[in-house]
Amino acid sequence: MTCGWLTQQQLADMAKLSRQSLNGIEHGTVNATLETLGRLMDVLGLALDVYDPEADRRAGGTPTRALWMAVKGANVSYTGELTPDQLEWALATGEVPAEFRPQLAQVLDEAPLQLVTKVVADVAAKQHRKPADIWKNLRRLAQSLTATRGGLWA
Repeated sequence: MTCGWLTQQQLADMAKLSRQSLNGIEHGTVNATLETLGRLMDVLGLALDVYDPEADRRAGGTPTRALWMAVKGANVSYTGELTPDQLEWALATGEVPAEFRPQLAQVLDEAPLQLVTKVVADVAAKQHRKPADIWKNLRRLAQSLTATRGGLWA
């Protein structure tokens, strides 16, 4: 099992599982508990939700909570304010304006991984792209910003 950027071992470690258990879940040879599945979903930034297209229409392009939370934390220590739309654009294109490089590096290095994962999922959904494409852009941005997160983005 891979998310496009996590190895099976990294995902297992973050969800507090053995790699063998994760492999068994992936192949259907292990019956996972609801608690185990919840931990995996938390790490991956996933939730079980009912899709309401009417709510999407009413929202009319407003930033997702994950995008808003990510930029809120990034803007604390820097002048110039990165907006949710700018973060979405950066992750969708793999480009970031010079004035927002510190804020994006802050998101990549310091934001909780669950939040980063949710942001990637939200950007992919809003841009009608595969999450793997957004992860590639994120890794490219991380390398250009020297945001290593302990080697996770390498």
